[in-house]
Amino acid sequence: MSLWRHLTWPTWRDHPSRVLLAILAVTLGVALAFGVHLLNGAALTEFARAARSVNGQPDLVLRARSGPLTDADFADILTRPEVAAANPIVEAQALWPGHTGRDGRAQTIRLIGLDPLALLASAQAGKPLAPELTPQLDGNDPVALLGAQTVHLNAAARSLLPADAKTLTLRIAPPGAEPRDIELTIGGRIAAGTAPLGVLDIADAQQMFGRLGALDRIDLQLTSGIDANDWAARLPERWRAAPPEDEGARLSDLTRAYRVNLGLLALMALFTGSFLVYAVLSLATAQRLPQWALVGVLGVSARMRWRLILVEGLLLGAIGTALGLALGVGLAAGALTLLGSDLGLHGASGSSAELLFNQPLLVPALVYGLLGLAAAVVAALAPALTVRRIAPALVLKGLGLPAGRALPAWAGLALMALGAVLAALPPVWGDTPVAAYASMFCLLIGGLALVPALVRGMTAALSRLPGPSLEGPLLLLARERSRDQATEARRSLAGVLVALALAVAMTVMIGSFRESLTRWLDQALPADLYVRSALRGADGLPAPLAPALIDQLRRQTAFARASPQRTTRLRLAPGADPVALTARELDTGTLPLMERWTGATAADAVGVWVNEAARDRDGLAPGRVFDAALADGGRVVRLQVRGVWRDYSRQSTALWMALPDYRRLSGDSTSTELGLWLAPGQALDAARDAVRRLGGSDVETAAAGELRAMSLQIFDRSFTITLWLQAVALAVGLFGVIASQSAQALSRRREFGLLRHLGLSRRALMKLLLLEASLTGGAGALAGLALGLALSVVLVYVVNPQSFHWTMELSLPVARLSALVGLAFAAAVGASLLAGRRALGTDAVRAVREDA
Repeated sequence: MSLWRHLTWPTWRDHPSRVLLAILAVTLGVALAFGVHLLNGAALTEFARAARSVNGQPDLVLRARSGPLTDADFADILTRPEVAAANPIVEAQALWPGHTGRDGRAQTIRLIGLDPLALLASAQAGKPLAPELTPQLDGNDPVALLGAQTVHLNAAARSLLPADAKTLTLRIAPPGAEPRDIELTIGGRIAAGTAPLGVLDIADAQQMFGRLGALDRIDLQLTSGIDANDWAARLPERWRAAPPEDEGARLSDLTRAYRVNLGLLALMALFTGSFLVYAVLSLATAQRLPQWALVGVLGVSARMRWRLILVEGLLLGAIGTALGLALGVGLAAGALTLLGSDLGLHGASGSSAELLFNQPLLVPALVYGLLGLAAAVVAALAPALTVRRIAPALVLKGLGLPAGRALPAWAGLALMALGAVLAALPPVWGDTPVAAYASMFCLLIGGLALVPALVRGMTAALSRLPGPSLEGPLLLLARERSRDQATEARRSLAGVLVALALAVAMTVMIGSFRESLTRWLDQALPADLYVRSALRGADGLPAPLAPALIDQLRRQTAFARASPQRTTRLRLAPGADPVALTARELDTGTLPLMERWTGATAADAVGVWVNEAARDRDGLAPGRVFDAALADGGRVVRLQVRGVWRDYSRQSTALWMALPDYRRLSGDSTSTELGLWLAPGQALDAARDAVRRLGGSDVETAAAGELRAMSLQIFDRSFTITLWLQAVALAVGLFGVIASQSAQALSRRREFGLLRHLGLSRRALMKLLLLEASLTGGAGALAGLALGLALSVVLVYVVNPQSFHWTMELSLPVARLSALVGLAFAAAVGASLLAGRRALGTDAVRAVREDA
């Protein structure tokens, strides 16, 4: 340890900025990776907790395989001796006039009708069905739980009321009836939910919601000793019972691809940071080479020298990892406080830094801590091997570093070919493109292996160009160095090459996605103004617009055309969760279609168009004929897939159907949305005012331009953290190339002194450095650009379709790519010239004397 301290302390003492850069690289990499992990974990924890508070924890949830349950089902289930407690549930969404949500739209409140006495009974039996939904009354009078027209509110709902409020008025849209206002007495308090929520007695709820005799589900507690799965399997076919859905697991499945991609992007900073650690240790090795040679002559073995360098890398990694873990917690806490836990995607609310500590922390901290240490140790391997391989006597005579070793060019080509093969493999674990990420890694390593050949090739091509400025000793020296020291060029450019390639890939992917989204919005939003009901049905979908309102809007001279639309749901299999179905006017010439069925059409089937998620997850390929049930009426219909359309609005299954076909199959003539085209010369604001005068507060309006702007704003917010991760990784890579070029220049001081002694002027040596730096920097920039474009192809055509079921067109943002490549080239050349000026500051005679 004393030997290590004497050999390393001068560098830590005399060049603290370089040491701090290496520590900072590890710190940022670990902090970003650990912080993103904590933030995602907090979002899942919060969502699962909120879902459990509302849904409770019954043993089983009973639903009908088709349509709603009935009061008769409830009576039947209560007679079964295995059932200890049963709570009937009916739900609805109500409009809260006079209040607006965070998005500026009319405020809604979720209403749950249940049996409060059943909740009390289950709690007294020691197995509470939904403790956070059980109303808490000031007087503790159970009879008050059954008060007529009484609603028990959570804290979020009460925060919207005056402190002395006794009643509140809500507007609901019963199925098949006109919207109406209901006045409710404010009762007790409930603890569930972070969004406005109210609980009513089941009888009142059924009457107010216009659903007499209907139930959405029944929560069941079984008697002790009953196996829930076995009992559920023996229920009548008309029922389906299953354990309560783990909402946290569901959100985890839905967002796995997003979280994996984001986590890998965070690790990108750690990956490029390891190259900066390598550059700093290489610089320190070059500066201390005579000392290492001296201790070698004095008896320190090559194995011991190797270990000492690894210990130095381990120390850098340990300091950076410890700081990174602490900074990661701080970054996650700050993001939760300022932005919420959704990272632009999950839509969670009510986030706080306390959520960070409601999840396992020890194992993730160990994992990311070990990753930080591993990155630093791996980065120290190359300098350690260099010190191990030196011949001490030769180094003391000034013969410098041994020749570097590198993968041959054929190995680089083989790795890139392997990357191309891996890119063609399917995803695993659902939607996780593991093979695609392995492909990107192979492409990066293969590209690094080809850098020496690229430098030599560029030098050879340069020597063939005509012109007197390219002849003479400078070009000869540059050519010989490119041949003998091309491996050093790969090492010095490794960090910036990897960072540049990943930055180019992410820039192209984000730019392609945004361009494709913009074009898709133009196709998906053809009308000038969109109208829908502010009311919601029990399933959360918009309630139907009043037919009289649609007729009035059609007659308005401000509009040249009106296109109705019906949003509903469809079951692809009995008992399956419903998927989105949109019935609209279909002009296949203007739809965002990516596949069309050109074969025979089934005479007994109605045509539908599906999104990519339906094709990939549910096997709804073009031409397939299948049976499905309309969720509203339960009627089974025969359908055929006529095409696949791009859907950037969701990752779940969705279908389109022609509106006349839907009305003929379902008998439903209502519309939930209306698209309006302005007549020539009509102003948008005046037309919107006319809609509001006719529809009042029951309707919501949005202009196509507003929807486009909002969609792009959500897109930009979702990728904000991606851009920050990209910028950090690129900055770390640029620091790495600066440190690497400094190390190379310092190791060549004696070479420069000898050339000065032989007659080359300082100006000529600077030209030589400029030529060499331009060759290596140009090779690095070109290689980074080429690798980045290859990686972007994998991201655009493999990772995104496999992860998100979103296909897009490749689009190259030339201006941004030029700026990235120019920045990398300028950093490489500038760093080399600055380091060369320092190295050339040594007097030539003194350098030759040192060499002697």
